[in-house]
Amino acid sequence: MQAEQFIIDVTEHNLTEVLEASRRMPVIVDFWADWCQPCQQMAPVLEKIVREQAGRVLLAKVNADQQQVIAGQFGVRSLPTLKLVYQGQLVAELSGLQTEAALRQWLAPVLGNPEEDEAAQEEAFLEQVRGAIAAGHGEQAEAVLRQTLAQEPDRHSLRALLVEYLLGDGRVQDAQSVLAEVAEDVDTLRPFRARFALLEEFAEAPVPLSELARQIDQPESPEKQAAALYTYGLQAAAAGQFRDGLEALLRLLRDHPGYREGVARAALLKVFDCLPKGDPLASEYRRKMFNYLY
Repeated sequence: MQAEQFIIDVTEHNLTEVLEASRRMPVIVDFWADWCQPCQQMAPVLEKIVREQAGRVLLAKVNADQQQVIAGQFGVRSLPTLKLVYQGQLVAELSGLQTEAALRQWLAPVLGNPEEDEAAQEEAFLEQVRGAIAAGHGEQAEAVLRQTLAQEPDRHSLRALLVEYLLGDGRVQDAQSVLAEVAEDVDTLRPFRARFALLEEFAEAPVPLSELARQIDQPESPEKQAAALYTYGLQAAAAGQFRDGLEALLRLLRDHPGYREGVARAALLKVFDCLPKGDPLASEYRRKMFNYLY
């Protein structure tokens, strides 16, 4: 819709329709008159705010001289007067000439923060897709994600979910291709780049995790146990088993601190890079690592 569709003149003929619209979005009812200089000053500011909201609020302009019945119904005693109607109820009012800052503050309780609203909608969409994957509808979820990204390639949280799904499905090359479509370094995608680096490190001759676990539990020597802990830790992390991988590397740091000149610390840092910023698991194991180091 065009912004001007959200700025309308109100008469007795369309008043009911305007009030009904308040059940879908906040409605600013602006009472003004031609002779009212403050009204003329404030009108462009109000219209600017409404245009910025792009359909999140409706501006209903009432000429108080021509629509005296409506002005009387709303109890208007001076101009300019603003009435804020939402969900069919009068929720706020304001009289006199107002600054842009004052108008924005007045509207804030019902408009909220557009960026926060978008973030909430994004998270709701992600949860819906995750739910579809968990319910066994991975193919449909993948199709939705790919279609959405084709139209909006900068929605990196969706791309991250698609990469995560493909990795979980064992389709490493497909996941790499989806990630490669974004050249720039994006925080949301950085953990996957680190994870692919681990996958490449062991791509040529990966040892099954079950065999590595046996070598850890039944070591032929301390040196071989240390080597198994190191390899298990990084391969488990590359496979998405982050807690198991971190636990193995922490054990390496504890039991074999001198292995390969203290490589356990560097390996732990590699795994931390595979986790999202602020991930509780990373925070937990960073604390444990520092306890052993210091």
